Amino acid sequence: MSGVAIGAVLYLIIKVILSLDFFRRKNRVLVPPINQTLRLSSISSALMESKLTLHSLSFPLKDVIIYQVKKVRRVKNPVFSTSWMELNQNSFWMQIDGVGSFYACDGSEVEVAPAPGTSQAAVRLYLEGSVYGAILHQRKILPLHGSCFIMNKKGIMICGDSGIGKSSLTAAFCLNGGEFLSDDVTPVIKRKGKPHIMPHSTRIKLWDDSLEQLGQDKASLDSVTPGHSKYYYPMKPSKRKTFPLDQIFIIEASDNEVFSSVKLDGISAFTALRNEIYRWEYLPAMPKTEAAYLNQLIDISRQVSITRVKRPKDISIEDMQQHIKQLI
Repeated sequence: MSGVAIGAVLYLIIKVILSLDFFRRKNRVLVPPINQTLRLSSISSALMESKLTLHSLSFPLKDVIIYQVKKVRRVKNPVFSTSWMELNQNSFWMQIDGVGSFYACDGSEVEVAPAPGTSQAAVRLYLEGSVYGAILHQRKILPLHGSCFIMNKKGIMICGDSGIGKSSLTAAFCLNGGEFLSDDVTPVIKRKGKPHIMPHSTRIKLWDDSLEQLGQDKASLDSVTPGHSKYYYPMKPSKRKTFPLDQIFIIEASDNEVFSSVKLDGISAFTALRNEIYRWEYLPAMPKTEAAYLNQLIDISRQVSITRVKRPKDISIEDMQQHIKQLI
């Protein structure tokens, strides 16, 4: 069978899987996006230290306009709605207790209504997370939940669940000859027929124990949120507009005491990538975006080397880096 025929068959199989909703994560329940660094119940006491000023806010995409308002707009005709979030194809609204309300539309505008006394750090955390994800989805730019760097002239992405070590592993490589590209949320676009990473990060979030393992002092670093032990570590921002994506490593914790790795292809690669979409839970309310991602995921799964790595639960950053280094 020719390559074109194989691709057509794969495409049809995936479309059937999509129609059955088989490949999606089970028990899709939308809950407030809580960063690993904080819990909503503790925000009010920890995040009341500084007033928000509009000029000091930043956003990963420089062409997005941010407005500070007293009351943000709501989504007209939401496809999905809860007491704290509303979504449709082109609009997004979210309210986080103790932080504020957010509205994003058309992939180009964001409104922020900060809660009284909230901090810039709290607002920025959600702007660079959930709101950033919404803007990318509205633009149909595929965001993957991964951190990226360049090593041996290859574009490398580290994916996995929160807390698995994406950022610390990326930092380890960048402190040892790698070039930093992105942290936590990575937009992937197509350039010259190949998937490319869009670098939009200037810093990386690291826990205090990771900083210690990496030999870095936290004394001069800003905490992600006041009173918490995760910090922003400044990285040299990439001057590249894009860089080819060559390898993806999906990291999982294992009860085994040894590493194991397996290359994924076909449906297994597609499904694994689908599960790494950042804020994938928005997509049922955004059918045009979900449809657009179908071809993008197929292209990535066919053109990029994708490896699932299972690591011991208790492992040093250095040991993890050495293992991944052998696979690059």
